[in-house]
Amino acid sequence: MGVYRLLLALLVAISHMGVTFMGFNPGVVAVVSFLIISGFVMTSLIERNYGTARHVGLFYLDRLLRLYPQFLLYFVLSCLVIQFLLPGTPQAEALTLENIATSLPILPLGFYMFGITVPEILPPAWSLGLEMCFYLLIPFLILYKSRGIAFAVSVTVFLVAALGYINTDLYGYRLLPGVLFIFLCGSYLYRARAKGLWIAAITTIIATLLFAAIVLGVIARRPFNAEVTLGIAVGLPAVFLLSRLRYHRLDELLGNISYGVFLNHFVVMYVLRAFWPVAYSELIVTTVLVLSFALSGVSYYWVERPALRLRHALRTGVRRETVPAPTGSSVT
Repeated sequence: MGVYRLLLALLVAISHMGVTFMGFNPGVVAVVSFLIISGFVMTSLIERNYGTARHVGLFYLDRLLRLYPQFLLYFVLSCLVIQFLLPGTPQAEALTLENIATSLPILPLGFYMFGITVPEILPPAWSLGLEMCFYLLIPFLILYKSRGIAFAVSVTVFLVAALGYINTDLYGYRLLPGVLFIFLCGSYLYRARAKGLWIAAITTIIATLLFAAIVLGVIARRPFNAEVTLGIAVGLPAVFLLSRLRYHRLDELLGNISYGVFLNHFVVMYVLRAFWPVAYSELIVTTVLVLSFALSGVSYYWVERPALRLRHALRTGVRRETVPAPTGSSVT
C-alpha cells in the first residue's frame, strides 16, 4: 500500500493549496483512507507483536517512535520558518510558548477545536492527535473483543452527525467517537474472516448510498459529509485489494516517504509564501510537491530510519520474550 499512501499524502498536500475535484476536497477523502489503513496496520502490529495486556505499554512506545521523530523535525522547522520568514501572519501569532507546549505532545492537536491549542504551526498534525486517540484505545478493543460494540456506537454518532443533528464537521470527521468505525473497518480487513468482510462490505454499500443521497440533495450537504462517505466507499475496497498484493521494496520505500510529505508540505508552502507570495498556480503546486517529496526522502533516511531500527528491535525483544523456553532449559 506504499504507493497508495504516497498518493494520499499528495492529495492532502494539494487540498491545502486550494485544489478541489468537482467541488470535493480530496484531502478529506485521503484522510479517510489513512484512517482505514491505520486500523489495518495497528491490528496487524498488535496481533503479531503486542498481543497481551502487559505489552500495551510497549505498543504505545512503538507508536511514539513512529510519530515523533519526523513530527518533531518538521514542527521545529515550521517554527523557525514562521519566526524568521512570516512575521505579522496568523502563523506568527500562533507561535507562542503556550501553543508550542500544547502542540508538542501531539494529542492535544486533535482537540484544537475546543481551544486547547492552535494548529496553525503545522496544520496537518491535527489528524495525528486523532490517530493517537485511536492508538490509546485499539489495544483494549482487540484484547477484550470489544470492537463490535465500539463499531455500533461510532456508526450511530457518525450518522447523527452526517444528518446534521450534531456538529457534522466535529463528530463526523475530526473526533474519534464519530470516526472510530472507519478505523475499525480497516481493523476488520486484517486477516478478514466472513464477519469482517461482511461488515466492510455493508459499510461500503451504505457509504456509497449516503454519498449518492448527499450529491443528489436528498440529504443536505454539510461540512465534509460528502467527502467522508466518498472516502469510505473508495477507501475500503482500495485497502482490501491493495493489502493482498505481494510485498515490493519500492512500494515500501514510497510508503515510508509518504509520512514526511504529509507533514512537511506546509513547511515548504511557508517558505515559498515568503519568497513567492502569489496564488497557487499549477507551477507552484508542482514545485511544492517536488520539494516536499525530496525533503521527505532526506528526513526518512536521516530521521525515520534510525527510529525504525529501534522499533524493530523493540518488536524483536517482545517476540523473544513470548517464545517459550525449550524443555529442560535453564533459562528462568
